[in-house]
Amino acid sequence: SETDVLGFLHALMLQINDHMTFDPDPTNTGTSAAEAFALKRGVCQDYAHIFIACARSVGVPARFISGHFLRADGMVNQQAGHAWAEAYVPGLGWVAFDPANAICATDAHARVALGLDYLGAAPVRGTRYGGGTETLTVAVKVDQAGRQGQWQSQS
Repeated sequence: SETDVLGFLHALMLQINDHMTFDPDPTNTGTSAAEAFALKRGVCQDYAHIFIACARSVGVPARFISGHFLRADGMVNQQAGHAWAEAYVPGLGWVAFDPANAICATDAHARVALGLDYLGAAPVRGTRYGGGTETLTVAVKVDQAGRQGQWQSQS
């Protein structure tokens, strides 16, 4: 029934949040859900990938969401965007789960893109050819007025 699927997904979200420790050091955009789960550490995208893999493993359709999150602690200047997952619940439709914060998405979540995984919903993606060096920095500001984050890149 719908309640069983929804209950499972809520429990899954809480279990992932319990199992994992938020830590940006050990993982990167190429880290798999299984690798992050084994490390018990990662960032929001790792939490979302683990949630998606577990949901799909029991036949629940799930997708990756990238966007921004208005933090309750008032911090508007953030180092990066945010990521969470959506899963399809029969009778309800797509329901958003944020395992990094152990909550379902609220109006504090601003969705920018969705895909099957991080690569499909990456906020910035491209290829560069040629020599020389370059860097990419990102500054995100999510404020009370609900304006979307401001992205800045520098070479």
